[in-house]
Amino acid sequence: MEYLDQSLETLFADLHCSGLWPDEKAISDSVLLAPAEEIRAAYAAAQADGPVDLRAFHARWFRPAQPPGAGYRTDPAHGPAEHLEAVWPHLIRPADDPAERSARYPLPHPYVIAGGRFQEAYYWDSYFTQLGLLRSGRTGLVRDMLDNFAHAIRETGFVPNGFRSYFLTRSQPPFFAPMVADYGRATGDPAAAFARYLPAMEAEYRFFMESPRNRGGLARYWDAGDGPRIEMYATDLAWQDHARAHPGFFRDLRAACESGWDFSSRWLSDPQDLGTIRTTRIWPVDLNCLLLRMEELLALAASDAAPDRAQGYRAAADRRRDAISARFFDAERGYFFDLLADDGSLLPVTSAAGLFPLWAGAATEAQAARAADWAERRLLRGGGLLTTDIASGQQWDSPNGWAPLQWIAVQGLRRYGHRALAAELRSRWLATCDAVFRASGKFVEKYNVIDPLSPGGGGEYELQDGFGWTNGVYLDLAADP
Repeated sequence: MEYLDQSLETLFADLHCSGLWPDEKAISDSVLLAPAEEIRAAYAAAQADGPVDLRAFHARWFRPAQPPGAGYRTDPAHGPAEHLEAVWPHLIRPADDPAERSARYPLPHPYVIAGGRFQEAYYWDSYFTQLGLLRSGRTGLVRDMLDNFAHAIRETGFVPNGFRSYFLTRSQPPFFAPMVADYGRATGDPAAAFARYLPAMEAEYRFFMESPRNRGGLARYWDAGDGPRIEMYATDLAWQDHARAHPGFFRDLRAACESGWDFSSRWLSDPQDLGTIRTTRIWPVDLNCLLLRMEELLALAASDAAPDRAQGYRAAADRRRDAISARFFDAERGYFFDLLADDGSLLPVTSAAGLFPLWAGAATEAQAARAADWAERRLLRGGGLLTTDIASGQQWDSPNGWAPLQWIAVQGLRRYGHRALAAELRSRWLATCDAVFRASGKFVEKYNVIDPLSPGGGGEYELQDGFGWTNGVYLDLAADP
């Protein structure tokens, strides 16, 4: 974590603002080759001699983080499933060295990274990656990842967005409890899994139930920080004048990162203008469904050891389920939408998040039927499910589709008996992944579901390949027709 030492603040800002690196995250993730104070002194001395060659200085004092699988080449004889099994070792990292001088948050057990520019473990990515690991029989690695998350919860009170020091102000969509439940089922001993991880599950629940994330009995995304993001420092500095005129702007940007949907028209009052972001003023339907699932699993996990607490979790789940059904469903449009916390009004953006109530069991049968119909008409395309039906230029909008949202939708539709639509969505998504794999030899972070052979785009960085959650969802859906 030494790279973010205050003594390097000037150098850090100069590197980010130089424009020499196409991806600013690469600067924040570099490993220091000497103590921070020694590098600071060297930079001060170099400045005293005149203009500094920042690229040369960085090369002298830092080691770039190495991309995963740099030496891997797709075997042309491999089909998709064989390819993904061959890729796993290139996405697995050993336990971290806590002595490394970098922004890395050291983890005590092996883990799986997302891939591409994301050379650390990420929270909600790990749930969907785990689906594939369990299909591959890698239960020991899944346990390592759960132990890492429990370790982080003990140290910080929550699972960070990603395992870098600059992510320690926020979490991500809370999938830890479902991860524990899935691991328990896969190992044939759910009671033992719940017993092992119940303290961490309860601690995470307290984190999301405390203010400021819990507002008016419903949950919202938040970030303890309210300044430019460290990983995108120069990008955010360009918003400084706007942020001065719009207090809370940077926190809303950061809270959208906690949502995992960074960025999307879901969070914008003007879908075409990121400057109108208002994440902290929104009750997201997906987050509240995740907390419902957490409450249900906590009730199950605590049923033997702490029956009184279990009853409290069941009561909380009942209240939240009723609130989701009553408040997030639009009877006129027949779909689930986010709520504006200011006045409780339903927001207009149709998004794949509106199918989370089916996955979580929060919809009535009638609501589920109407939501399935609305999603089929508004979001289903030839290559899978759109993230939203708005083309804003943000990556969590049209034309992009993302693996975790396909999986949630398939499971939710199946839960309510809409098996034909679930099968159609599953088939289209797998076909998209297959087509891109045949064309490129890769599985990627996101896909264009309107024109599958055109790359997914938008957002702050180039399309990434790897890719943990896409791999996991593909393996799980392929094995579960």
